[in-house]
Amino acid sequence: MALRGPVEHLLTAGLRRAARRRPEIFDRLDGFQDALFVLAPDDWPVVFELRPCAGRGVVRVVRATAPMAGTARIRGPLTALLGLFDGSIDADAAFFSRSIRVEGDVQAVMALHNALEAAELTVADLLGLPAPASGVANASLSMLLRGLAARDARASA
Repeated sequence: MALRGPVEHLLTAGLRRAARRRPEIFDRLDGFQDALFVLAPDDWPVVFELRPCAGRGVVRVVRATAPMAGTARIRGPLTALLGLFDGSIDADAAFFSRSIRVEGDVQAVMALHNALEAAELTVADLLGLPAPASGVANASLSMLLRGLAARDARASA
């Protein structure tokens, strides 16, 4: 939790930057722009609360043990959750193979999925990195995520 503030700032800045660059993406959320999505990485002591709200969106880091009442909760390995956001994994396949699990309002999750698909975000976008650094960051982070995903797959086999 020591890095909570900087992480929240970085992720919120990335979300708001995406809203400024591509406001039409948030239209795909329909009535769920103010929904609270809880992204819960397995085996992590924290969860990420995402409230899209277009230009006022916010991401909070909260202890996984804290009680929360979100619109929907999406659980899974961190690599799978990141892959959902940057499009590097197929959301439908991840859901049906149970590498991600959804609780709560499935219609809200589908709206989020549709918005993310339209967004075509990169890992650098998720982290709010500026354009000059994004190419190198995307390549490096994608390679890291593929390595982590392969490690997770070997561990669960």
